[in-house]
Amino acid sequence: RPRASGLPPRPRRAAAAMGGDGGEPVVAAGDYMQTLVEKNPWALYRGTEDIWGHRGAVLEAIRAVPELLAEASPQLRADPEVVSAAAAQDGEVLRYASAEVQDNADVVLVAIRSSPRSLRFASPRLRGLRAVVLEAVRGNALTLQFASEELRRDHELVDEAVKLNPHALMHASKDLRADKRVICPERGAAFTARSEAEPSHARVEGPAKAIRSNPCVLQHAADTLKGDTEVLVAAGLRAAPPDLF
Repeated sequence: RPRASGLPPRPRRAAAAMGGDGGEPVVAAGDYMQTLVEKNPWALYRGTEDIWGHRGAVLEAIRAVPELLAEASPQLRADPEVVSAAAAQDGEVLRYASAEVQDNADVVLVAIRSSPRSLRFASPRLRGLRAVVLEAVRGNALTLQFASEELRRDHELVDEAVKLNPHALMHASKDLRADKRVICPERGAAFTARSEAEPSHARVEGPAKAIRSNPCVLQHAADTLKGDTEVLVAAGLRAAPPDLF
């Protein structure tokens, strides 16, 4: 499994009873270790290999130091409640979860709410689930890059992402970056219905509005559109800045 980059190496000890051999005491009793962990989560490092399978002790530890999930037993990294407890503090620890837990929408949503970029550790199925990806995009629009190819072709999802961060356009599918309905939605039919009720000056939505406020975003459009008159007019530009690309 992936190593937790921020954790120091720990000694590997075989299971043993409480007590030591004259040096540092070796602790194997789970309940006693749980008591120690409540005071200091790093006490788990003094435990034997089997202590990393003690649910109570590991739960106490990861609530304080989520990265310790990396050292938990395979059984606990496959436990949705244990992974959720760690992911609620730091969604990035989803990387240490089992494949089954990475495919659990409830756990993945907990991770995303803590760290939207943890979407990249979700299963391919969940990265193709609109509700899950939308939750991540609303927290960090650039997480659109971790969505399935199908969702990166989704006009409304891409529009939502680009409204939040214009540079999310770079992660839209190739065909959408070359589609005037996305680059200039007021010219296409996809957004006509919701635009009709708005004043004419407000009908430049999504990427076109983003380009107007930040011309550098035009670099993420398809090459065929970078010098397109319609695109430039919609973005409020007379010509593409010569040094932009």
